[in-house]
Amino acid sequence: MRRLAPSEKRLFLILCGAVFVALNMFGFRAFLQARSGIHKAVLSSKEELAADRRWVEVAETLAAARSWIDAHPMENMPPDEASAALLKSEREEAEKAGLRIVEENLLPVEEGPYGSTAAVSAKLSGPFQGVVKMLFALQTPAAWLSVEKLTLRSDAEPPNVVAEMELKRYFQSGSRQPPSSATATP
Repeated sequence: MRRLAPSEKRLFLILCGAVFVALNMFGFRAFLQARSGIHKAVLSSKEELAADRRWVEVAETLAAARSWIDAHPMENMPPDEASAALLKSEREEAEKAGLRIVEENLLPVEEGPYGSTAAVSAKLSGPFQGVVKMLFALQTPAAWLSVEKLTLRSDAEPPNVVAEMELKRYFQSGSRQPPSSATATP
């Protein structure tokens, strides 16, 4: 092989330098992409860990609610009996509060994952204090009763109001039981 001329050596070195720089640029680009991917994976993992911690905190805050629910279970009754009990309690409390029942509709019983609900839609008229008194009397914690909708309007007689509300009573029907808080042991 013949010896390279000085200009050929220079061109060869420049070519080698250009190839070296190009390879380093491709390597540096690959390094930055890998680093960016790792950074995104770390951020995703941190967000996932934060979400998991929030679930643990929620579970800890709900422990008191779970123990209360276990201590005060929903009544086990047939749907007709639950609807009748809801109507009876709604009528009694309206009478005690001095309210007049204008309209009343029994809604169909709904089945849910944790129990059933009997519902009644009612339109009442009377003094505002009576509506408040009735709402407080109905919503005792152990009654498993809630006011789902409430609309208040002024009546034709100014001190009175017309209240349209939907009441729901939660209960267990048949042999169905709510999910247990105890976990199975391996």
